[in-house]
Amino acid sequence: MADRGALEAAAAAGVINPEQVGPLHDFLSSRAAGVRAAPGGEEDLRFIRNFHDVFLAIGIALFAIGLAIGIGTFAADAGDVRSGTSLAGVLCAGAAVVMWVLGELFARRRRLFLPAIAIVCSLTIFAIIAAALIYAGVLLGREFETQPNWSSIPPELRNGILISAAFGIVAPLAFYARFRLPFSLGLAGGGFAAFVVVAALIWNAEQTLALLPALYLGLGLLLFAAGVGFDARDPERNTRFSDNGFWLHFAAAPFLLNGAFGLIGQAFGGDSLEALSPSGGLLAAGVQGDAVLQAAATLLVVVALGLVSLLINRRVLIVSALLTTGVAIGILMNSVGLGAGALAASTLTVLGAFVLILGAGWHAVRRALLAWVKPNGAWARIFPPEAPAAA
Repeated sequence: MADRGALEAAAAAGVINPEQVGPLHDFLSSRAAGVRAAPGGEEDLRFIRNFHDVFLAIGIALFAIGLAIGIGTFAADAGDVRSGTSLAGVLCAGAAVVMWVLGELFARRRRLFLPAIAIVCSLTIFAIIAAALIYAGVLLGREFETQPNWSSIPPELRNGILISAAFGIVAPLAFYARFRLPFSLGLAGGGFAAFVVVAALIWNAEQTLALLPALYLGLGLLLFAAGVGFDARDPERNTRFSDNGFWLHFAAAPFLLNGAFGLIGQAFGGDSLEALSPSGGLLAAGVQGDAVLQAAATLLVVVALGLVSLLINRRVLIVSALLTTGVAIGILMNSVGLGAGALAASTLTVLGAFVLILGAGWHAVRRALLAWVKPNGAWARIFPPEAPAAA
């Protein structure tokens, strides 16, 4: 059976179309197995194959940074501020076009995923900056009556902010439509969530800040549901749909965590701004004396997140929660009066043991939790069952 790397090489050489890689791999896999096997449960990182990909990605990142510095230096010598701003915006738009051309070479023709990730990130940043600078160049010289708060921002400036933020969605979506890079779909999902937050802040900053954790949680659940939708189309984790789901879960995780932990922080009397950081409210609680209860509540959220991760077979949600989990464990350890060295050692030991135990028992725990799921049933698409244990 031809492995996926060989099929991707064939696509890069023009033997087959890039769109045929996934279906052909699935067909050959089923032919070799003879029967439809249960998923192995491992999340293959198909966006990196060898160090050559890393080498190219570093080169693209350095090239993009060099372009940005060159644009800033050149625009600074343009004369007046308005001309320099407009020129910088146009040059950033040109840099975005350069990134698109690189995408044609590395993403479409050669199917090199890690370099393509560097390209779409650079493209998106250049597109956002270009939109902001071009719009600012048009508005410079006009007089606006402003006050130092969100509610008094003139409509022209609000529109500029929204247009710039919208390019955080448009640019990666266009890249996905052209090159079918799964990462770009996750980037677009994160851009959508950021756009909603920005739009809400512009609409009513005070109320949005008060409801920010709930907004984060709602956006995270929306991205999570989109990821589950793609996973359901590929429960065996073999095609691009699974990769799309992975990156959408990756984008959903920080919003879910910020939302859940922000709500916990507010429940313990924390300020709404603490919801901007997943561990901010927890650390503040340590100062206020509610540390132990809040840390315990945080760990309950992590346990629930771990259960969901096991059910849908996605480890990325747990990895995103490690930082806050470590903070919570540290606060609980500190409550017993450990010194600094012992506190650090015990926190890292407990956190490491948690990851090792969960990783080592991942398949066994999933097998026990999902014994009720029929391999060919409808629920198997959302909760893919484990293969039976080897005798």
